Amino acid sequence: MVQKKEKERSLSKTSRPFGRIQKRILFLTVSCLFGMCLIISFASYYIFQKYLQHSLIQSTETNLKLLTDTINGSMDNVYLMVRFLQTNSEVAEYIENNPNPGSVLSVSTYERINEEYNNNASNAYMPRVAVITSDHFLQIVSASYSSTSDLAQEVPKLSFFQELLEDTSYNFSIGLINDPFYRKGRAVLPIIRPITYQYNSVQGGYLFIEVSTELFASPLRRYNVAEDSNIYLTLGDHNYVYREGAFEELDGSYELLKDLTESAITDNIRVTKIRTSDSRNRIVVTSALNMPDCYISQSISHSELFNQQLLWWAILAGILIGILGIGILLMIILNRMIHVPVFKLQAKMLRIADGDFSRDPSIEWNHELGDIGRGINDLSEDVYLLMNKRIEDEKQKRDLEYKMLQSQINPHFLYNTLNSIKWMATIQGACGIAEMTTALSRLLKSVSKGTSLLIPIREELSLVENYFTIQSYRYGGTLSLEIHVEEEFIYDCEIIKFTLQPLVENAIFHGIEPKGTTGRITINAFCEKKAEDSPDGLPQLRIDITDDGVGISPDKAQQILVDNQENSTDFFREIGVSNVHKRLQYEFGESYGITIASEEGAYTTMSIHIPGRRAGRKD
Repeated sequence: MVQKKEKERSLSKTSRPFGRIQKRILFLTVSCLFGMCLIISFASYYIFQKYLQHSLIQSTETNLKLLTDTINGSMDNVYLMVRFLQTNSEVAEYIENNPNPGSVLSVSTYERINEEYNNNASNAYMPRVAVITSDHFLQIVSASYSSTSDLAQEVPKLSFFQELLEDTSYNFSIGLINDPFYRKGRAVLPIIRPITYQYNSVQGGYLFIEVSTELFASPLRRYNVAEDSNIYLTLGDHNYVYREGAFEELDGSYELLKDLTESAITDNIRVTKIRTSDSRNRIVVTSALNMPDCYISQSISHSELFNQQLLWWAILAGILIGILGIGILLMIILNRMIHVPVFKLQAKMLRIADGDFSRDPSIEWNHELGDIGRGINDLSEDVYLLMNKRIEDEKQKRDLEYKMLQSQINPHFLYNTLNSIKWMATIQGACGIAEMTTALSRLLKSVSKGTSLLIPIREELSLVENYFTIQSYRYGGTLSLEIHVEEEFIYDCEIIKFTLQPLVENAIFHGIEPKGTTGRITINAFCEKKAEDSPDGLPQLRIDITDDGVGISPDKAQQILVDNQENSTDFFREIGVSNVHKRLQYEFGESYGITIASEEGAYTTMSIHIPGRRAGRKD
């Protein structure tokens, strides 16, 4: 082992300088080319990024301008309705006379307002239009939004009523509110303006109009926006974001980072770079509406920015391809000078790792690398000889253990059989002796026949049946044995000779005999796992030997599998189970062997786990 480690350290020291030479040449060349690539890439990126950002801002500005014009057009129609109500003589007369509901003046004024409302192109965005005096009101409202509220009494109670009424111009600073007269709740923008008498400027009443958010949302549904771009509506100090067909008020503030308005092409457009409350940088294009302190804004899509950077990536890819070409040229030169010998040495070491220890003369060149190759060949031959010696030692060990097991089993068979014959001859006067003698002869024949370690499960089951025939006579027919084999192919699968017999004997003497009554032993062989589900490509078999005896404790079950004390009075029974477990693991691997499940006073099941390998085949 020490000599092997010294050879590995020598190989490592010898091959290390060549790796350093390759790395140095590649590092210097690639570093120079990479530096040039970085300079060109950063310069081109800066220029292209500026151009791309400017282009996206102008594109967003154009689209936002069209959206703003649509909203302004609808809002102008709302203003027309407001001006009509403020200037119409019939409405002024209604305000001055304050007639009772149902009067001629009330009906004619309502019809005139309704006519103007129906002719207004934006009437769909005004779900409620009302003219209110001190005592009465006229209301244009759809049936679904109607209410029994007395607007003349309820509107003056609104918190924003006096502020909107006394303002000299339109005031939208209160933002969107929930409709106070609609029980299901909806967002509206209220307009309250005074209505004066016909021949003087004294206020006699006022108008109350609810503007639906559909005025803003309807054109937005036809407006294509990228997934990571947002539309914002600003009403005074209130900011809203448009999401899924509705406006949600934003609670978080933002930080202004930079003013980019110089990139805009029109005067009423403002461009800013902000940092939102979630620490994201956004470029926002803002367009003013024909409403005091009201704006529509759109954030530039990062996905569009990325998609339009494809040209820059193509330029960078071209530069990288050029560097890659130079690198390939360097690799070809290095391959001819150094890499081919090193690669052959590495390939040889990989073959050794895969189990090929044959000598390879092609790596024994007439230079320093050839010395390394000769050292690798010598090392592989030494390892091969050592492995063969180890395998031979293991084989001898297994053969010895098997012969020792036979030497343990044969006297035990003879003793029990002769003892059984003695009792049968004494009690029954020779009845049944023929059958027991036949079973004994078959057992002795199985013991002495050949030296093969593996036999088909069919033969092992036959051996168990012969053994059980003898034991059933010994116990006067109080024992019964049932054998179940799930599939026919299991009979032809290999098992180590004398695997089942010690377990059956253990079930009789340790499980059923202490119970003092009749007992049953069941052998069940089945396929535990299919070949396609197994890591080694073989079906996994399981053979359960179950008795209905006294059972054992979990500690005792574990001790049976590991106990190796030869001084125990139960030497054959416990050591036999332990030996069977070890033999199975020696032959098939550590994942196989025996497991024990038991419940004291109820049962004991010893399960044998083996691969489903058919007799005579190793695949």
